[in-house]
Amino acid sequence: MTPINQQLIAELEKIEDAGPLIHEIFSRFGPRAAIGTSGQLTGVAMIDLAVSSGTLPRVFTIDTLRLFPETYQLFDKIEKKYRLKVERIKPDPKKLAAMVKEHGEHLFFDSKQKQEMCCNLRKVEPNERVLDTVDVWLTGLRADQSKGRAKTSRFEIIAHGPDKRPILKVSPLVAWTEKQLREYAAQHQVPVHPLLDWNQDGWYYESLGCVICTTPIGPDEPRRAGRWRWFNNLEDNDKECGIHKVHKDEV
Repeated sequence: MTPINQQLIAELEKIEDAGPLIHEIFSRFGPRAAIGTSGQLTGVAMIDLAVSSGTLPRVFTIDTLRLFPETYQLFDKIEKKYRLKVERIKPDPKKLAAMVKEHGEHLFFDSKQKQEMCCNLRKVEPNERVLDTVDVWLTGLRADQSKGRAKTSRFEIIAHGPDKRPILKVSPLVAWTEKQLREYAAQHQVPVHPLLDWNQDGWYYESLGCVICTTPIGPDEPRRAGRWRWFNNLEDNDKECGIHKVHKDEV
């Protein structure tokens, strides 16, 4: 088993291009590596890069049970095109029922705390379960997505679970721009979420999550302004569901 440490990062850092990097990771770790994607441009591009390199990657998504119908259709299309299975990880049904019974179906409107509670149960906890099964987690984080993600590292060792087991978190396309992704998708016939091509009077979708919690953004708004729009006036609001905030301590 390849140890997760700084030596591994030093070795992988030598691989500059994303495709060979993804191929090397899956060659070393097999199903102990996985691409996590919500169906946005970066995640699907990573899948295409992996398959193009001769790798059949392990892929998962967090199915909050509130995704857009177009999102589910996209995953069906990805499975058919790349001949792989997208693992769809869902929230604990008993915990979900208890939360809805106590706080209501639309608790995320009530307060930032309840929005985070909903995201934690629907997204963070399922994601943690997947991380129990991997040593390398490939994400679609990009530096240009928000101020909070501007300093995202290409490689990071995170501490997972009660035993603080090290996991290598990799963002292979962290330096790619929206333009680069669009060009890559067009050149390689990468499936694109239809809402990412939707535009009405200058309003468009930039970041996609759950149906109610995602709205289009205007021409002059930040990329993630459409997520939980009713909290846009809060100070120090970095618009994260929690998946990429739960591992603060590096190993």
